[in-house]
Amino acid sequence: MFSLKHLIAACLAVLLAAPAFLLTSCSSGTVTEKPAGLPELIAFTSNRSKAVAIFTIKPDGTALTSLSSDNRSIDMMPAWSPDSTRMSFSSNRSDNFEIWTMDAEGGNRQRLTDRRIWNGLPGWSPDGGKIVFVGQVRNAAGLSDMEIFVINADGSDLRQLTDSSTFHVETGHAETGEAGHSHHTGWNSVPAWSPDGSKILFSSNRDGNPVTPILYTMNPDGSGQQKFGLFTDVDGSDPDWSAANNRIVLARGTAAKRDIWVMDGGSPFPLLTAKKLTDNIDNNHNPKWSPDGRQIAFVSDTHGSDDVFIMNADGSNVRRLTYDESVDDFPAWRQ
Repeated sequence: MFSLKHLIAACLAVLLAAPAFLLTSCSSGTVTEKPAGLPELIAFTSNRSKAVAIFTIKPDGTALTSLSSDNRSIDMMPAWSPDSTRMSFSSNRSDNFEIWTMDAEGGNRQRLTDRRIWNGLPGWSPDGGKIVFVGQVRNAAGLSDMEIFVINADGSDLRQLTDSSTFHVETGHAETGEAGHSHHTGWNSVPAWSPDGSKILFSSNRDGNPVTPILYTMNPDGSGQQKFGLFTDVDGSDPDWSAANNRIVLARGTAAKRDIWVMDGGSPFPLLTAKKLTDNIDNNHNPKWSPDGRQIAFVSDTHGSDDVFIMNADGSNVRRLTYDESVDDFPAWRQ
């Protein structure tokens, strides 16, 4: 069996190789409407088959379905389109991990990128017109920076939004270039759109801490990059921004021990509104809001391997969704 845990560890190794106040309305602006009658589903990545594949499951734990038709390739990191008819994901079926889209049932697969280097963690804009994602970039020292890109949903107009070469990052993996300057690994990752599509929230190590990234926001064209909130840094990763309640759910802690937190997305002092939802010895991460903002799907290793769980938005009524010795990760709630 292909080890998803090793794959995720490898991806995280790649990803972690290494003040104005944002007031966003809870109004979602122009958002693509979901067709009526579609079943509520959670997509996730699992290695329970002979390869790493994307599965869907109902929030009650029934109707487990594989969307993979090729055990020779790896499909992972799903993200639903706003109209819930398609999803974007990362796949190596073209040898490199590129960004793809497919129908909700796994058909009509289309490759969007051809960067011939690692790409993953896609997320759709609220209007369904663009997809933001993370891509690997080689810096001047030959190290791998992780940068944020955006592309139209039809695969046109690829743009790089962040550039780690413009700031100095101390990660402990510095190498000296020919000119005697230090080159370091930059990390800008896990992007999430604001409900109205006017901002992209992301984690960055540009402040020099390779273990605890800080949340930043930027405009969809990459301009206006600034820290999220006033005066106090907001540490964390894996953010997801709910259009239903304008709240942000994220993971805070170390790579080995994280907890799920929520905070207000429109507050100038988000840490003052922060609430820890999990408080255990386990590693809890990759949280995602339900469309109505009442529940949160997340991943925890409380039973040994990573499983998908669901809890209420206040942290109550925690339920285990997947039961398998495999590694289940990257949940995405159908919008």
